[in-house]
Amino acid sequence: MTYDILIADDHPLFRSALHQALSIGLGPDARLVEAESIAQLESRLGEKADWDLVLLDLNMPGAYGFSGLVLLRGQYPQIPVVMVSAQEEASIVVRSREFGASGFIPKSSSLEVIQQAVRTVLDGDV
Repeated sequence: MTYDILIADDHPLFRSALHQALSIGLGPDARLVEAESIAQLESRLGEKADWDLVLLDLNMPGAYGFSGLVLLRGQYPQIPVVMVSAQEEASIVVRSREFGASGFIPKSSSLEVIQQAVRTVLDGDV
């Protein structure tokens, strides 16, 4: 099965690293597309509404706090969203779940942890 994954992060270096980690971890089973802002994310979602997963940075241009997550949950409730952030406080993780995130990946995580977390969500084990 091929998975369509949208990586939304405003930092090019982290976006590239995440892209590479998922390419290695999922191999040819992953089609990865990137967005660097909420506006670009909305454009990508407008082009195709049946994404298998969105990896969403908490702090993105065009979003304030959890507004990007709230937008996705409201307009695309069928798409799992995993928050990715350098802010790792327990309260942020809890709020992410309360606002409908399927998971939370700290940016300090190892590549193996990121790959496993994404695989878990794609397998529907959350």
